[in-house]
Amino acid sequence: MEGPRVSLLMPNRDNAGVLDLVLERLATNTGYHDFELIVVDDGSTDGSREILRRWRDSGRFAELRLIEREHGGVVEALNAGLHAATGELVVQLDADASVETQGWLPTMVGFFESDARIGAVTAKVVFDWGEVHACGIDVIEPAGLHDGGTEITEPGGRRTLHSRVRRAPEEKCPRCEQVAEVDGGIGCCLMYRRSEALEAGGYDPGFAPVWFDDLDLTIRLRARGLKVFCLPEVRVVHHVGRRLRQGLSTQRRLASGAPALRADEPSRDRPAVRGAPCAARSPLPLLAREVGLRPAQPRHARRPRALGRHRGLLAR
Repeated sequence: MEGPRVSLLMPNRDNAGVLDLVLERLATNTGYHDFELIVVDDGSTDGSREILRRWRDSGRFAELRLIEREHGGVVEALNAGLHAATGELVVQLDADASVETQGWLPTMVGFFESDARIGAVTAKVVFDWGEVHACGIDVIEPAGLHDGGTEITEPGGRRTLHSRVRRAPEEKCPRCEQVAEVDGGIGCCLMYRRSEALEAGGYDPGFAPVWFDDLDLTIRLRARGLKVFCLPEVRVVHHVGRRLRQGLSTQRRLASGAPALRADEPSRDRPAVRGAPCAARSPLPLLAREVGLRPAQPRHARRPRALGRHRGLLAR
């Protein structure tokens, strides 16, 4: 039995600097008999569409559909792609995250199909500077909401942002090597059954422009009696550092009067290598200081109510 048809769903907005890398890794590592790639471009202005059209016309993917929309936010883009999908299973991908595991898709499909109670499967996600992003998401536990494989740094009862955590290097995260049931997953690489997602209402537009929509979907799948698992055998690199460095480089060039780098110029960033020392660590604090950013504060007014609703759902 070869397995069901799969739709890979990738929303994109202004990821021109990393798209070629992400699509090259996807084309190289995705070996499966029946899948389509649906890319929904959400009003990009940085040359992304030219890159995506080139990939669509290249023949590297047997089926690549490009949906070009006016900017409406990632949730609208995801729902557009979900309704356009023809696969029994859907995998949500991020346009700035590369799947690094050869044969990852049959591995995920095989695990998903091993038990009818499975509603979603998420991958191990690491940042491109070598630290853990998430091995699933922990939601309902004494420590509170945080990315799986990380350690909360704020005291209980006085937390201000779920991402204020201590992140371990990938090779020093024991949880990152074990298959585990988790509360939820993130959309860098998230598999679910299309019919179940549609019956659950798809992606909630109340979480637009972007926040919590992928985690919300997995929790609503759990409310339907299904389970969510992290499959760390599938490894995804989230190129946040690359994008931030490119953005800062562009700001510096423009400030000096030099033209911005073209989207098709090769990057001099080092590739993310598993096991490499995290000499640079997270670039976020350095970049924040250079551009005068203040730490992000919680943005979504619905978050407390939403978490309260999910706490009740998961306690069933």
